[in-house]
Amino acid sequence: MKVGIVCAFDTYFDRVALLKEFYQKRAQVKVIASDFSHQKKEKNRESSLVDEWIDTKPYYKNLSVARLTSHYDFSKKAEKLLEAETWDVLHVFVPCNSLVKFMALIKHKQPKTKLIFDLIDLWPETMPISKFKNVFPFTLWKQIRDKDLDQADLIFTECKLYQQVLQKEDNEKYKVLYWARQEKPLESHLQIKDTELSFCYLGSMNHIIDIDFIEKFLSACQQYRPVTLHLIGDGESKEQLIQNVKRKGVQVIDHQKVYDQKKKQEIFDQCNYALNVMKESVVVGLTMKSLDYMCGQIPLINTIGGDTREFCETCNIGFHVPFDQIELYAQKVCTQTLQEQYEQRKQIKHLYETVFTKDSFFKTMQDAWEKLI
Repeated sequence: MKVGIVCAFDTYFDRVALLKEFYQKRAQVKVIASDFSHQKKEKNRESSLVDEWIDTKPYYKNLSVARLTSHYDFSKKAEKLLEAETWDVLHVFVPCNSLVKFMALIKHKQPKTKLIFDLIDLWPETMPISKFKNVFPFTLWKQIRDKDLDQADLIFTECKLYQQVLQKEDNEKYKVLYWARQEKPLESHLQIKDTELSFCYLGSMNHIIDIDFIEKFLSACQQYRPVTLHLIGDGESKEQLIQNVKRKGVQVIDHQKVYDQKKKQEIFDQCNYALNVMKESVVVGLTMKSLDYMCGQIPLINTIGGDTREFCETCNIGFHVPFDQIELYAQKVCTQTLQEQYEQRKQIKHLYETVFTKDSFFKTMQDAWEKLI
């Protein structure tokens, strides 16, 4: 049995690694990937995960015609490469949206191949361009994906929200396959106090994070207790974020980029809450940073809808804060006792260990495999 995994983005390689480990116990596996790093914006063939690289056109801006051209280039080359062999299963990451079109052509030529689409992001829905999403060329971009999605035998979505957006909640082909992490929670040595509040933001500080929300929320909290913001990461909006919150009297501690789990845990242990904040127009139900937070056992200040909002409201892992209720929730956060925060940390650790570990990921995959093969 032969399985192909097709992925255009190095940002998805953690998931690729889990899938490759799962499939290798059942079949011969080949990972096909783009040699252009979305993270570094340069050619990169360093990953040992990848068995065959596709020479892909570069791009340097995330919102650009060059990016769409690069995606189309990768998708067309992937189809040409794949059609030269016979496959039992093709597991294809989407985006690129154009991969849906070209992989549907493979399915047409090789009808016995089991085709799986793995929807990691919905583009353009997950982009903060609300006033443009329903006009050309963004409508065409979406149609390229939607037109042939159901040609697949199975469609994974990385959260339940995507099924709602696609209006596929009752379609048996669609299954949720949450992100999972190899890391297990480390021992925590808390240093939080009830006389001040510390928040953490981890990840890229870019055009989709809501700086206005962070500024207003931290400023509201500052009325009750002194506030410190710990930053882990980088990005084009970082300096703006720092200057905005400093104007409100918030102390900022910039840890720069931190990848080591132990070092991240030391920072999380100094913070009361983690900021899981994106612009309201971004359609996303779960973020990779939220898994970092969960693994680090730090409760959330969350603005993301769908799955993460549901977890906050039903599992006591923090607060989902509506954009029009910042003052109210700042007061709630600032009046939380340390004991209540300890309970939230216990609950978020439990959620991570129950839903987002490799074991839970493999269980979902095994259930799907038994029905598919």
